Amino acid sequence: MSSTQSSLTTILNNSASVVGIDLTGSEKKASGWAVLQDGTVQTRRIKTNAELIAHTIAAKPAVIALDSPLSLPKGRISVYDDDPGRYIYGISRLCERQMLKRGMRSYPTLIRSMQQLTLRGMLLAQEFRAQGFEVIECFPGGTQDILGLPRKQKSLADLVRGLMDLGIQGDYLKASHDEIDALTAALAGCFYLAGQYEALGDEEEGLLILPVANR
Repeated sequence: MSSTQSSLTTILNNSASVVGIDLTGSEKKASGWAVLQDGTVQTRRIKTNAELIAHTIAAKPAVIALDSPLSLPKGRISVYDDDPGRYIYGISRLCERQMLKRGMRSYPTLIRSMQQLTLRGMLLAQEFRAQGFEVIECFPGGTQDILGLPRKQKSLADLVRGLMDLGIQGDYLKASHDEIDALTAALAGCFYLAGQYEALGDEEEGLLILPVANR
């Protein structure tokens, strides 16, 4: 076993559970949800905030990794276009600009199509934190890039095979793309718990967690 494989095994075999959520902007559209523990994952699709909260609490996670912006650009006070600071402070955050410089493309936090997602993510994170859970923001696409995995847009089947090659066990061969991104979010949470991560952005505006790995 190589040192990289050994490191991944150690990260995955953490006895603590990690929940990953690939959030959508509306309760009418199902979000991907995954819980990863001891290298084995369970996934599902969940629509409402109440269900997301209930399933997550039941999993008793050491950390919740949310694929959604969890903060506003510095200076902004609202997700909407009528925010008086929109033309001064913009629609993106430092973490997104840092990822873009590295070739990791993501949507700006407050383009119109992201506004409801950002608002929902912030509200869910607030609720989880109020109940004593640690919540981190992650970006499955960036995590996949770092781990040498294809993004779902290129080949969902190859992404699933790549996750299996990492040693993640579970019945997810035919899981939906949002469940696979939730699994990837949970994987980022495992790297976070193991201390093998990088935090992009800044404390005041908000941090985004990416794994640090040699692959």
